[in-house]
Amino acid sequence: MSAEQNKTVLRRLFDEVLTQDKLDLIDELYAEDYEFDAPALAGAGTSGNSGREAFKGRVRAFRASFPDVRYKIENLAAEGNVVATKFSFSGVHKAPFAGFAATNRPATITGVHFSYLENGRIKKTWAGFTNIAEVLAPPA
Repeated sequence: MSAEQNKTVLRRLFDEVLTQDKLDLIDELYAEDYEFDAPALAGAGTSGNSGREAFKGRVRAFRASFPDVRYKIENLAAEGNVVATKFSFSGVHKAPFAGFAATNRPATITGVHFSYLENGRIKKTWAGFTNIAEVLAPPA
């Protein structure tokens, strides 16, 4: 697949899966033996870092913490089978998330997401948040 086709897969992930909550698309967009390297999330339902079902649990944990979440791709770049995404997501923080107690305040979290794709499917992800402590930590 071309770099542009791989970028389309990531656009679908952020728009359709993460924002629109279409979990059934994970089976289409992700390789069966998918692996991720990202911070642990409270409420993810699994401690595993591989497989589609573990990733679905992760998406459910995001949705429980931010029921009105909206993702925005800030920048997208691809070289061969690797796609780098700078993103943000916004929503009201309603439940514990990544070790932070619910704030019941609107929050915008930024992050980076690198994906390796194989045969048009996401095979491996490396991801992290860049401002989470500043946004969700209790006021001093």
